[in-house]
Formats: sequence, C-alpha cells, structure tokens
Amino acid sequence: MDKRDVIIIGGGPAGRTITHVLHASGNNMTVTLIKDEKINANRCAVPYGIPGGKPLEKFQIPNTLVTDFGAELVVDHVASIDKDNKQVVTAGGNVYQYKYLVLSTGSHPFIPPISGVDGKNITSVRSIDDLSLLRQHASTGKRTVVVGGGYIGIEVAVVLRQMGLDVTVIEALPTILMATTEPDFVKQVNDELKKKGIHLLTNEKVVEFVHEPDDQVTVKLGSGASLPADFVVLSVGVVPNTELASQAGIKTSRLGICVDENMHTDADDVYACGDCAEKMSFVTHQPTRGEFGTNAVFMAKTVAQNILGKKKTFPGVINANVTAVYEWSLGSAGLTEQMAKDGGIDVVTGYSEVLSKYPMMNQVDTIRTKLVFNRENRKLVGGSVFRKGNCTAHNVDFISFAIQMDATMDDLMDYQYATHPELAAKPSDNIYVFAVKDALNK
Repeated sequence: MDKRDVIIIGGGPAGRTITHVLHASGNNMTVTLIKDEKINANRCAVPYGIPGGKPLEKFQIPNTLVTDFGAELVVDHVASIDKDNKQVVTAGGNVYQYKYLVLSTGSHPFIPPISGVDGKNITSVRSIDDLSLLRQHASTGKRTVVVGGGYIGIEVAVVLRQMGLDVTVIEALPTILMATTEPDFVKQVNDELKKKGIHLLTNEKVVEFVHEPDDQVTVKLGSGASLPADFVVLSVGVVPNTELASQAGIKTSRLGICVDENMHTDADDVYACGDCAEKMSFVTHQPTRGEFGTNAVFMAKTVAQNILGKKKTFPGVINANVTAVYEWSLGSAGLTEQMAKDGGIDVVTGYSEVLSKYPMMNQVDTIRTKLVFNRENRKLVGGSVFRKGNCTAHNVDFISFAIQMDATMDDLMDYQYATHPELAAKPSDNIYVFAVKDALNK
C-alpha cells in the first residue's frame, strides 16, 4: 500500500491549482493526483478549436502542469473510497493511504433522455475526443443543429456559421442565454445572430433523433416540426460527478458534494472543490450553480490553504462570466435582476449607455451597463455589460470585485477612474456612475 500526504482525484483546474499551491509552500508533502483522462482538454476553448486551423495539442492541458510541480500523476479510474480507513482504490488495483483527500472530480455533459441521442452523429462539447469529432463533422457537413442556447451552445453556433454551415439553435427556455444574461441585452444578441444567418428556435424541445440510412439525422421537435441535419451538437449543461463520493457515504445534493465554508465534506480530512462541489452564492448564501473554471480555482486555493493548516474560508461564488458573439462581447457577475428577485431581494436597478471614447474620436461605440442593487442596504448584488470589442471581461471583473467588497451605491458614486480620448469616456461620464445615478433616481 502506498502512503501519501495528499491524494487528489481529478485533473482539472481545481486539482492542478492545489498541486501548485502545495508545491509553492515548500512543505514537501507527498502528493498524488489521479485522473481518468489521459489528456485533458481546455474545455472553454473547445468551440474555438473546431475550425482546425491549429493542432489538437493546442487545446490540451499538458500533464507537465502536474508533474512539474512535485506531484505524482496516475492515469487510472478511482473505483472506491474507504473514508473510515482513509484509503483510495483504483480500477488498476492500486491502493493509496491518504492523510488528506481532495475530490475534484469535475462534471460531465448532461445527455437528455431522448430517443436516438446515442447516435454517432451526435456529440457534446467537452473533451479532446469531442473536439476531434466536431472537426470531422464540421469539415464535411453542411447543416447542423445545436441543442442548447447557453454560452457554449451559442459559441459553437457562431463558429460553425463562420465556417459556412447552416446552423439552427434549439432552446427549451423562452430565450437564449437565460442563465447569465439580462433580458435587456438578449434582444441585441438575438438580432446579431439572426443577422448573421443563425436560426433560433426558443420555447422548443427536441423529442427524438431519427438516424437516416444516408447518415443524416432528423431532429423532431415537440411542435411537430422536423429539422434535417448532418450532425447535432448537444450543449444542455453539465452534471456534477458525485457518484464516487455518494458511494463512499459522503453527503451530496443535486448540486454537488456538500461542503462547509472551508470546502470540507462531512468525512474526516476529505475536501471537495470545483464542478463536483456544491456552491454557495456570495450574495444570497444559498446553494447555486456555478460550473466555471475560475470558481474551481478559487475554491481550490481555499482547500490548499486548509490542508497547509492555515484556516481559510470560501465566501461563495460570484459567477463572473463573459462571452463573445461576433464583434460583440457581454458578461455578468453576481445576480441578474430576476435571480435577485427569486432570492427574495427587493431590488433597484440602474442602466447606462456611455460612449467608449470621447465623442469626436473614430470608431466610437456605446457601452451598455445594468447594475442591480439591494434596495434595503444599497449594496451592489449584480451587474451586466454589453459592448463591442473584447474589453467586457475587465468591466465584469470590476463589478465582481465591487460585489466582493460589499460596495454600495455611495461607494460607486465616489470611486475614482481614468479617462483618455482613445481609451475611455470623457471625464464626466462613467458606465458605473451613470448606472448608479439611474438607480438613485428610482
């Protein structure tokens, strides 16, 4: 039996981050990371690898990001955990004794229980194998159906349309991007997608995939309509990988492995982080979704510090997120207006439209911003930005940090910012300040 100070199950961003922090601490802990994927994909980048202009290796996460940081890497499947005897058993027959165990087992694509969903012309958007299949289908196909109108689904649709394919997106909810985007901005996204020739079908469900003799797929909808396609892309969310924990008697919920503020499970010396772990909202302190690679990193840092004996708590996820739709970019942090209302918060919102540069400059665009405040204590609880170019991430990061710092309307009214004719709005204008003024008027 092999003895280790730390066993990490899972090779995603959470597992790698813990490896790096433990290595940097200089504590010389013995660390073994076990994962069942020979090579991991950079999952967020998979849609952008479909055109095939770069080798698949560019979209892989090298295993040296584990092995170069003092950890042993084992590619195997963990068959069971014995939490009482602090042992991990792999399918290959290896048994490891641990002092600390970290579950960073990630998530897997949700595959809806639809007849014909297991056909060879239907693929998810997750692994290197998925990317390889998507490249193959996109290089020969002419028509495709994307099931799911979240960030990944829309990103895939844009890429495939840019490659010249006829693309239809099917979304069961009333609008696309409903989980992350304010309705104020969705219409503009819809208009842009339609202008580029992408067909959007919302409030529509797939009821069957019929695989034809000529290798075509007929997508049958609940409305009775049928869509012919050369291949289908499934992007309808992910499911936390909790089976291993559950089989070991560790408490789980539908949102993941249950953890406390230290990311500790209900088993002795067992932590969980990343997609597989249940997350708490920073704003509402209630369980929430948040399967973002950044959240995995933030949670993993907390786990690593606690393993090192430095008591650290995780305050909850703010879910800062961004995406691009052609020349536009959009994103949000915290709660949308509807999420806040659903969480029982009495909200007041502020909206602004501010020029991206001084008005006399060339290529001036409008930045649209919406901020959501708790009416009772005036704290910022959410915000969204929609603009041309690739600067939205910086705007969303500011909103996320302001939420994390418990910023109020008054704080944002008084914050000091830069200005420049080519780089920012004129001195009297600011996207956040103007949004706060709008909220104060309400």
